[in-house]
Amino acid sequence: MRCRAFIFDMDGTLVDNCAWHVLAWREFARRHGREITERQVLDWMGATSAFYMNRIFGRNVPRAECDELTREKEALYRELYAPHLRPPEGLVEMLRAARERGVRLSIATGGSIDNVDFVLDGLGLRDWFEVVVDASQYEHGKPAPDCYLEAASRLGLDPSECLVFEDAVGGIRAAKAAGMKVAVITATMPRDVLAAERPDCVFDSFSSLTPQLFAVDDALRGQSLF
Repeated sequence: MRCRAFIFDMDGTLVDNCAWHVLAWREFARRHGREITERQVLDWMGATSAFYMNRIFGRNVPRAECDELTREKEALYRELYAPHLRPPEGLVEMLRAARERGVRLSIATGGSIDNVDFVLDGLGLRDWFEVVVDASQYEHGKPAPDCYLEAASRLGLDPSECLVFEDAVGGIRAAKAAGMKVAVITATMPRDVLAAERPDCVFDSFSSLTPQLFAVDDALRGQSLF
């Protein structure tokens, strides 16, 4: 079946912001008298904010408190990352090539709507994406498939018609659980760690991937990508 839509994770995929999320989570924890390691933050990438909060504070944080703490952490992240906000090399060219070939574009993220607005409006990317799914629109975070299934549903497509772009182990597992193909960028984790999850493709940049996707357009029409 031909791939009819690309669904992009946001953090670490549409923007190379992993380092700033790590800094923000660690500084947030310190401000609350806690310590977490870089490795912990990376291992939890893609999980819900509630997952992070429960582990940082060692208890089940009530919803209202979690929401307040999340706003604090995400405001810290945006403050840290704003001077560095830029799209990955080759992303816009790839989005243009996809649209020219009739591939529909969507985002499915564990990020808050404030962070989505920060990225899409800050980079001028909003008009590329037909559907945007943020953390408020589904129940279970990655590696559960909820966010990707919600995106496919809103696109009106079967999951098998969608290709997910990811950067983390939890996201690969979520895409596979959704019944989708997955291409993973080596922006957040080492290539061997990502490859061990058996994604359909591992790539280092959108610039390197675009020719692989669209080198011979006639050959791709009517066929699956990857």
